Amino acid sequence: MVHCLSSQPTTRTQVWFAFVLAGFCLFFCCPGGVAQSHPNCHGPEPLQAATRNQPTARNWAALGGWFGEHHQFACAIPAFREALRVDPGSASLHYYLGLALLSSGKSDEALVELKRSIELDPSQFQPRLLAGVILNESGQRGEAEASWEAALRIDPASTIAIDWLAKARIDDGQFEAAIDLLLSAPRDEELTLDLALAYSRAGFFDKAADTLSTALERAPGDLHLTSALATVYVQSHRYQDATSKLQAALQLHPRDPATELLYLELLVMQGDDATARPLAQRMLAANPNSFDALYLFGILENDAQEYASAIEHLKAAVAMNPNHYNARYNLGLAYSRLQQNEAAREQFEKAVALDPTQAEAHFHLAQVLRSLGQADRAQEQLKLFQECQQATVKLALGQTKAGQAAQALKDGHADQAAALYREAVEAQPQNANFEYDLAKALEAIGDPVQERAALEKAITLKPGFAAAENQLGLIEARSGDTAAAEQHFRSSLAAVPRFAEALNNLGTLLGQESRDTEAEVLFRSAASANPRYTQAWVNLAATLASQSRFSEAQDAVENALKTAPQDPDALRLQQMLAKAGGTSSPSPHTSPGQSSSRVPH
Repeated sequence: MVHCLSSQPTTRTQVWFAFVLAGFCLFFCCPGGVAQSHPNCHGPEPLQAATRNQPTARNWAALGGWFGEHHQFACAIPAFREALRVDPGSASLHYYLGLALLSSGKSDEALVELKRSIELDPSQFQPRLLAGVILNESGQRGEAEASWEAALRIDPASTIAIDWLAKARIDDGQFEAAIDLLLSAPRDEELTLDLALAYSRAGFFDKAADTLSTALERAPGDLHLTSALATVYVQSHRYQDATSKLQAALQLHPRDPATELLYLELLVMQGDDATARPLAQRMLAANPNSFDALYLFGILENDAQEYASAIEHLKAAVAMNPNHYNARYNLGLAYSRLQQNEAAREQFEKAVALDPTQAEAHFHLAQVLRSLGQADRAQEQLKLFQECQQATVKLALGQTKAGQAAQALKDGHADQAAALYREAVEAQPQNANFEYDLAKALEAIGDPVQERAALEKAITLKPGFAAAENQLGLIEARSGDTAAAEQHFRSSLAAVPRFAEALNNLGTLLGQESRDTEAEVLFRSAASANPRYTQAWVNLAATLASQSRFSEAQDAVENALKTAPQDPDALRLQQMLAKAGGTSSPSPHTSPGQSSSRVPH
């Protein structure tokens, strides 16, 4: 019930687009005037006259800018096309045409214009940023991330580019890369929320809580940060801490609707009906058509055995959201308490269809079916109830064991971690992540046979598991099967094209085969995907040095040392490159697992 941290685009995106749209008029110095409605496409007469008397690129662009500023994009498009007919080499005009096309829903055409703008002027920031948005929305995640990375090379402090790239990394499951990006970024609220999300998705709830708590010290009472912190507390079962934070926020912001709702959900979840009921009554009175208020107040009425009133409120909630499991389940519960078994059966069956994993709905459906004389169906539901109960117990056991294993591995007790992960896998045999975590513990022990088995099981359970494919590639590389290793690295990149570790590892493999040109591209991509990835910079430096490109190699080494000043490989390369004339170049062709250049990670 409690809201979750989200990686979806936020108001920052909307603000940025509004800024750019305003830039249409600002850039072209449009005069004021009353907008004419589409499809007439009549702008202010001075601008219309200017395009008739002097059809220059600037006059057409000014007219297009006026239409864009007034959100008449269908009219802006032909005006910008006329401007480009006069001046086809203008990067700015291609960008503004691309923006107008995108705003008209013509994403493919917009992308063509934005790419042309970038070709004409590679130093532009905004076309790269916007191209990333289009690529991301069309499912071209790798290309989108590359576009945002390029934008960040132009403006490393852009919070918008960092925000979008971090969210993409999180969605890809590249939590460490997202964390690296965000830790070195300027700190603002949205990026703080991103960092907390990355930590929580990676299972580091304490770090997520610390991040948000620190931010709240700088901005006491901030509601977005407070809600996020409460969510993290709930995820880590710190319910009282979550309640206290929301209470404190409501003291500073009384009657804030979103915070009150989150607080009410938490109270209902904990069964604190005495505190929850007056708040729910007030919220429902203030907004009688609120789904949340209707649904939550119905639960409280069920608890108070006010079943007729609960039915009234829960029926209204279900009418508003027919696919809400909890609303259906609680409505069925109210009907069953009043012995309206046929109505209860209908609601419980719909609840079970919406979420078959919930044991309670199966149990109450079995009771209703028995009351209706359907003993065989009731027995089937009881069997499902027992299975769901067992699954719930196993889920809790698996999560507990996995948490203990992670701590043991962190403390350096790999044998203990492996044993605990095996218990987690036994409890949840369909959990691909547990198999992968077991493989990492087995790697620490030095058991490649069992590590391989765990990784193969993880990929079977979760096809396209990029991290597992990458890890299998390392095993194959270390065993000398370079063809199999290359296939696994490429499979990893097919799933997550900007996976820095897989890019680096494939580059390492190709470098050992003297495919230096391909390796260089991969190392550069890895470093671009995660500029704090020291090993990628080291491997790039070694590759460049082996080609006697010493100046470029030195730049790569310096980038490595920015993030890891004591890295031994980077320091060794720095010393070798500092020799007179740089005549002693390091060999990039080392074996996987060695502590030297081109080392798979």
